[in-house]
This record gives sequence, structure tokens and C-alpha cells, in this order.
Amino acid sequence: MSNEATGKKAFNILIISTYRDLADDMLGSAVSEACGELIIGNHRVAIDVFADDIAAADSSFQEKLGKANAIVILARFLDVLSLDKIRGIYHHLTQANSSAPRSVFYLREKGELDFKISCPSCGQKLWLRDTDVGKRGRCPNCSKPFVILSQADYLKSQLLLPESMPCIKIVSKDPDSFRSAINKLLEVIASGIIPYDTDVSLEALKHSTVRIQIQDS
Repeated sequence: MSNEATGKKAFNILIISTYRDLADDMLGSAVSEACGELIIGNHRVAIDVFADDIAAADSSFQEKLGKANAIVILARFLDVLSLDKIRGIYHHLTQANSSAPRSVFYLREKGELDFKISCPSCGQKLWLRDTDVGKRGRCPNCSKPFVILSQADYLKSQLLLPESMPCIKIVSKDPDSFRSAINKLLEVIASGIIPYDTDVSLEALKHSTVRIQIQDS
């Protein structure tokens, strides 16, 4: 089907996930399995998914990366191991020097009111409630206090992402949630603003093991 026939502008979005089932849960029934596309307003959006080891990515991945108008990194839990995988993806994209706008989508189950991170001091896995964001918490393992950030802010602080990079919540298997997130990303593309700075990203990644610093009052 041609763009002329549909009268809609085509975009290619590459979704990179640490696990294939995460991508499947996010996409749900929003994308037609037959063509891997969805229609949002005047846009015809083609979705590519990469869910393998990015360190072993072959020429087919480079081809997908080359034609992508935007790149989405998909996250679920934010413990140390999960963040290391996400950090590896981000590092690979930075080294690839792709000019496509980037975003992070973080997946939540419907009705889920908490999320998982690792203690900034000892790495202990912790469940945090959304209602506790902004409060001071204490790790039950090392007893070190820290300020509880939102899931999006924690992602940005741990990966040292620029403030301009969108971090958008997606509800698992909810087509409307996915379409809304893609629509926000289309707005970024239309604005012509690339939400990252390559030089800043490269410098930040040199210090990727740095944890959040907590200032006691």
C-alpha cells in the first residue's frame, strides 16, 4: 500500500527490548500482526522489534536502525541487572551515532501501584509504591536512606539521560496506552528536536556505575 493511496505519512519506529515477551506485552493487540503497522491520525506507523542480544547484533539490526525515524528502549523492572541490560542498549545506540529521536517506554501491569528498583547503596532489590514518591526511604538491608524517585526520574538518574528524553509509562496489553505513547513520540519527531546530546551521553556512560547521591538534611 503506497503513501499516495493512503494519504498518510509513514514513520518507522524501532523498539528495542531486553526480552521478547516484554515487547509482546506492550504491543498487545495495538499493532496488526499481518503488517506490523498502526494508524494514528494522519500517520502510518511501521513497528520493528529487536529483542536479541544487542552486542551480537548483525547487519539486519543495522538496517532496521538505519531506517528508523525513532527508537524506543523498553524497560520493565529497574533493578541492577535490568538496568545493566538497558545501559548496554543505550551505549550501543550512542556508539552507533544514530540521529533518530529516542525514548524510553516503561511497562506496568494494569492497576499496578508499585515498581521495582535496586537500593542505590547496596543493590538490594526493593519494591516502591507510587504513593511514596518524594519521601525519604531506608533500605532494610543496608539501612541507608535515600529519596524515593518516580520510576521515570529513577530511570533518567541511573542512566544519566537528558531531561528532554521522553520516559513514558505503558500499560501492559493496553492498545490505547501504547497508541498514546507512540503519538507522543510522533510529536517529538514532528518537532524536529532530537532529545539527547551525543557528547553528553558518551561522557555520562564513562561513569555508568555511579549511584544516586543522597544528601542528608
